[in-house]
Amino acid sequence: MSIIGLCFEGIDPEAYFAYYFEQSGPTHRRLRLYYSDSAELIGYCLLTFDDSHKALSVIGASAGFLPQFRGKNNTFTFSIFEVTKAYLRRPWRTLLYADTMLSPAMFRAMAKNIATVYPTATGSPVESRLYGELNPTGLVSEVNGLPCLKVVGRKTRYSALEVAQFKASKKPEIAHYCALNPNFDKGVALLTVIPVTLGQLLSTAWKQLKHSR
Repeated sequence: MSIIGLCFEGIDPEAYFAYYFEQSGPTHRRLRLYYSDSAELIGYCLLTFDDSHKALSVIGASAGFLPQFRGKNNTFTFSIFEVTKAYLRRPWRTLLYADTMLSPAMFRAMAKNIATVYPTATGSPVESRLYGELNPTGLVSEVNGLPCLKVVGRKTRYSALEVAQFKASKKPEIAHYCALNPNFDKGVALLTVIPVTLGQLLSTAWKQLKHSR
């Protein structure tokens, strides 16, 4: 639990651990731990699979890394592998990856690798329906008019310099995140939704293939 306290501000590590790692109900979990070359625990990625919704299944995530190791560990490979397995088990059921992202860097890690990621800058009827169902009491973004923001109280441990660098970044995914959620350093998260479909998986595989050339 100590690593949770080192990664986030504004939380009780024990309560956070109990909520994400021990909560009972129609949820199963997959966990990946990351270690340094000296066998020090430096980060984790937890995926939760929630079947409590009648019409769909929702995959949530919690990930954190020690500040000096951020940006050096790829959670994407682990996440896409587990998400693909979940889809293949029940391809007829609507499956959504929905994560309250506090980190522009984490958003970029997903958005640069995935074919379709919500929210977009302009919004759409599909997004409006999804966010209305998943986050009906959420804060509305001034950019796209969608309730895609959520006050979570905690925040990633970023320095003032890191926050300023994110907000001045020219990287498309980070600039997009900061435009939609300028208060990420104040405990506001961007609810990032990724529809998991056969078309999405194939398009993502093609995107990865193009990037590898």
